[in-house]
Amino acid sequence: MERILVLLVFVVSVTAFRPNPKFPKEETDLIKKAVSCGAHEDRRNEIISRSKCGEPKEVFVELKPQSSYMKVKPSAVWVRRCVGLCDHGPDGSRCIGINKTIEHIPVRISNLKTLKETCATYPVEVHLTCGCGCDVATRECPSPRIFNPRKCNCQCPNMKERRNCLKQRNPVMRWNPSKCTCERRRG
Repeated sequence: MERILVLLVFVVSVTAFRPNPKFPKEETDLIKKAVSCGAHEDRRNEIISRSKCGEPKEVFVELKPQSSYMKVKPSAVWVRRCVGLCDHGPDGSRCIGINKTIEHIPVRISNLKTLKETCATYPVEVHLTCGCGCDVATRECPSPRIFNPRKCNCQCPNMKERRNCLKQRNPVMRWNPSKCTCERRRG
């Protein structure tokens, strides 16, 4: 009986320390490290260059019907849009269309209730030139917050009050960024 118990403990301990193929042993299993960075430098630079915000690229845009009982054909089209990384812009900046135009795509609209089909055009925004900047949606901030173009986001105008509130390190008080006030914590 003692031998069986020792054998069982041995088997359990050996299987417990066996590496699981689903989980890598080390970080090196996840990322293959290059012997020299120079060997991959050209490829890395090419990927970075293609990923930057620059010329508009062809992207697939869905044409959404105006109501749930309508169907648009084609349901999606290729359109030139600004996409890419904005590493050199302020935090929150995105690759946006600087110059835009509207292209009217010929479509067929099917009314699923009446089973009638009509020909129409669907307006699609096409980007002509790109740049890094703030999206128009982020420029409109709920009061009392204001838009900060340098940081590309909405912020409280009373930063001095915020600093004073945080400087107190009072466990009862906290800074509320949506109301821009120092207020009591809820109990």
